[in-house]
Amino acid sequence: MYDKNYFITAQPNIYGNNELRDPQIRGFYKVYKHFIIDNRKEHAIVVLPTGVGKTGLIGLLPFHICQGRVLIITPQLTIRDGIVDSLDPDTPGNFWSKRKIFSNINEMPTLVEFDKTLNRDVLNTANIVVLNIHKLQSRLERSPLNFLEPDFFDMIIIDEAHHSAANTWVEATKYFNKAKVVKLTATPIRTDGVKLAGELVYKYRLSQAMAKGYVKSLRNFEYIPETLLLTIDNDETKAYTVEELIEQGIKDEDWVSRSVAYSKECSQHVVEESIKLLEKKRSDDCKIPHKIIAVACSIAHAEQIKDMYIQKGLNAQVIHSNQPTELQERIKKDISNHRIDVIINVSILGEGYDHPYLSVAAIFRPYHSELPYAQFIGRVLRSIPANEVEKEDDNIADIVSHKNLYLQKLWLKYKIEIQESEVIKQLQENNELNDNSKDSGSNSSKKRTTNESNLDIGTAQESGSGILQEDVYLDTELIRMHKEKELKEQVEITQLQNLLQIGYEQALSIYKQTKVKANEGIKRPDLYFKNRKHELDTEIREIIVPELITKYGINQQDTNLQDCRLFKQRKYSYIKNRGKNNGAYIAMYFNAYFRYEIGKVRDQWTTSDYDVAFSKLEIIKEYVEEVLSEYMQENNNDV
Repeated sequence: MYDKNYFITAQPNIYGNNELRDPQIRGFYKVYKHFIIDNRKEHAIVVLPTGVGKTGLIGLLPFHICQGRVLIITPQLTIRDGIVDSLDPDTPGNFWSKRKIFSNINEMPTLVEFDKTLNRDVLNTANIVVLNIHKLQSRLERSPLNFLEPDFFDMIIIDEAHHSAANTWVEATKYFNKAKVVKLTATPIRTDGVKLAGELVYKYRLSQAMAKGYVKSLRNFEYIPETLLLTIDNDETKAYTVEELIEQGIKDEDWVSRSVAYSKECSQHVVEESIKLLEKKRSDDCKIPHKIIAVACSIAHAEQIKDMYIQKGLNAQVIHSNQPTELQERIKKDISNHRIDVIINVSILGEGYDHPYLSVAAIFRPYHSELPYAQFIGRVLRSIPANEVEKEDDNIADIVSHKNLYLQKLWLKYKIEIQESEVIKQLQENNELNDNSKDSGSNSSKKRTTNESNLDIGTAQESGSGILQEDVYLDTELIRMHKEKELKEQVEITQLQNLLQIGYEQALSIYKQTKVKANEGIKRPDLYFKNRKHELDTEIREIIVPELITKYGINQQDTNLQDCRLFKQRKYSYIKNRGKNNGAYIAMYFNAYFRYEIGKVRDQWTTSDYDVAFSKLEIIKEYVEEVLSEYMQENNNDV
């Protein structure tokens, strides 16, 4: 039953909630002050870095501010799916439960994901409606702009709001013109220079997030070749240095950076350096599944880089927008479940894609503007949970590129501009009616390919021994601790060299051997695999399901649990038809959950897939308990 006053009368646990982060609480209060205390009408702008908890803040914003329904608008499907998964009360581990905002599922808001097939009755029941911006275009027959009243929503929350100057966004906010509008962004920098309409009410700096440990610290590495020579138009009789090309006006930096990007020799060095950084993170028998995320110029270029990583013994995969959606989702599942060491993307794993174990960012393409560069860096910012961290280096992300891609300017600008208060001026605009730039939203989803045969590039060749130059974003406590540890290790290695009169590499090898943790390994992996499968089946069928049935007095042979919210989601609704009774329903729900989470049927699981499943077992068990407890209370234990 829809309650118009739900967000006003609800009592979420926000202030004093230790499960929430300070920027989430402060961001919520600043928006509350803007609309309620100060009674302002301008759009409210909130800036939070990637990984700080923007989706959680989105969930908090309506409470005691919104007097009706909320519309959450996203710029693309990955972001939409992430918000739905986090804020859907029917998703195990959702934000409301995980952060102890509510202790009872029935207290949580009703969420609906907009689809053109939905009828009006379904929308009428929703407290929150989530949709992708492309669904809002008035030219579409089933666009909400064509059948919902202008006052249907009292609040509009726009995620990744640096897109919001596009005509499509403006049309939506003008149609629902009575709604309070909140714009959130992690990267408040537009490539076209258009300012966001509204008032900046809260900005949390990346440097603050790093100091608090909310996101990873950053280090930037540039591979600097000893000698780099380039030829023009395949004329190998004449080779130029970079300085000669630029000083004589023959070619510019753009031409040099393209030539270096497509040079196999230059890319090979970046591949090797990125692997060294990854191996260092994975050293000392580290159990954290650190990974490399790489970005390439084109699909063909990405495939070339993929082969380089595979030749070095790493499991690499390419993801791009020309692949079928099903294949993209399968690759993402492989990333999430640690079946891939390196993921090379071509303009697809941008904003909205978050995986905390992406710890090395390898750049194989030039960037000419801040926004795409910052978005790519954002993919390695999400921190690894504190209870998993084994050493300081785990939550330090490494960025590596070739010096002659000329990314140092963007790195320095990124460091400065994202901290400087001048960014505030770029975001502020008093007159929201001026928010009328050309629509860039529709172009952002187009599939782009590069015609490499027509590229103006030269042949780039390196010689000598290159070096890797390091720069840190912010000298955080984490980085200082790591440097101290490295310094101590270097002293001990030097002592070994002097004591044994051996070279550095040999001393390093001996040092590492003394640090390796005792681990005899799995002597019979075939038996271990079978045991893991048996353990999971036993845990579900013989322990968890019987415990739940007994604890809540459920009649195992009955079928009344068909009405339970566990089976109302489309992907779980088939269970009601296939299961024989309540006991089977619950067991099948667990199995279906793991099938979707792992992304493969059980027969295709590997040993590591079972490890992932066991790590998630407690989360899903707690969720099912909560749902069954409420269901039994509602039905007066009459089962």
